[in-house]
Amino acid sequence: MKMSYLILAVLLAAFGVYALGAPGRAFALTASAQETELPKVYFAGGCFWGVEHMMQQVPGVTKAVSGYAQGTVENPDYRTVIGGATGHRETVEVTYRPELVTLEELVTLFFSAIDPTVANRQGNDIGTQYQTGIYYENAEEGALIAGLAEAEREKHKAFLVEIAPLTSFWVAEEYHQDYLVKNPSGYCHLGPADFERARNTGRQEVQRVAEYRSITPEDAKRAMDAGEQLIIVDVREPYEFAAGHIAGAINLPLGSLLQLAQTELPDKDALIYLYCRSGARSRTGAMQMVQAGYTNLYDLGGIINWPYEVVQ
Repeated sequence: MKMSYLILAVLLAAFGVYALGAPGRAFALTASAQETELPKVYFAGGCFWGVEHMMQQVPGVTKAVSGYAQGTVENPDYRTVIGGATGHRETVEVTYRPELVTLEELVTLFFSAIDPTVANRQGNDIGTQYQTGIYYENAEEGALIAGLAEAEREKHKAFLVEIAPLTSFWVAEEYHQDYLVKNPSGYCHLGPADFERARNTGRQEVQRVAEYRSITPEDAKRAMDAGEQLIIVDVREPYEFAAGHIAGAINLPLGSLLQLAQTELPDKDALIYLYCRSGARSRTGAMQMVQAGYTNLYDLGGIINWPYEVVQ
C-alpha cells in the first residue's frame, strides 16, 4: 500500500521540502468565514485519499480535507503516523450544508463504503492509522451518529468502527490533498461505484433566477400565517403608508426604492412581497428589483385588493 509514495516522501524529506506549512504544523488550510459556521464531521475510512475523493462528490459538501485525527502526538507528519505508535487515524474533515445533505445521509454513505467488521484495516491497507471511525464535535451530533451506528451494527456479526468525540485533527501534508484528482490512476481502496453513490447523495442546489413573479393576497396571507420568513415592502409615499398598511410592512417609496434597498434589503435571495395602492407602482418596483438581481421577490399588487386587516 502506498509504497511508492512513501519512498517519494522520504526523498522529499531528505531534500528538506517535506513540510510546507508553518513550523511544527502540518500544511494548514484556511476556511472562509462562511465555511467556519457550517457543521463538520470527521470520517476515518482507511486510506484518506479515497474517502476524501468520495466525499467531494457529494452535493452539499463544501470541503473535504485529509488529515490525522485523535492520537497522542501534536503536529504529526505522515512518517510519524504510519509508524503506528501515535494512535492517529487517517481521517477526512467534511464540511457540509445541512439544507443540501444531512449528517444522516453522510454517515449512511460512509457505512456503505467501508468494511465495519475489521480493525486497523481497509482493503489492502493495514495499520492502526487505517482504523475506521466517525468523530463528532458536539453531543447532539454524537447521539445521532451513535443511533445510526447501532442500526448498522445489527447488520453485521462484528462491528469495530470507533464512534467518539473528536479530540484533535491535524491537516495532512499538501501532497495528500486532492490526491486522486492529481493522480487519477493512484491507488484507492474505494471504487467508481462508491463515487457514483456519493454523487447521488444529497440534493443539488437550486439556482435562483431573478425574474418577475406575482402572488395573490390569499397565497401571501397563507405564507404569512404559516410563519414564513418574509419581508413586506410598501412602495407608496410615507403619508399613504401612515394612513394604513399591511401589518409588518416596511416603507420604501418607489422613487428611492433601489437606493434604500441596498441597506434595508441586503439579501437578494430573501423572500419579499412588494405592494402599493392599486398595483401600478408595485409592478414597476418589482421590475426594478428584478433587474437589480433580487431572486425571490413577488408583486403583491395593490392594497385596495387586500381583503385582510391593515394597520396604521
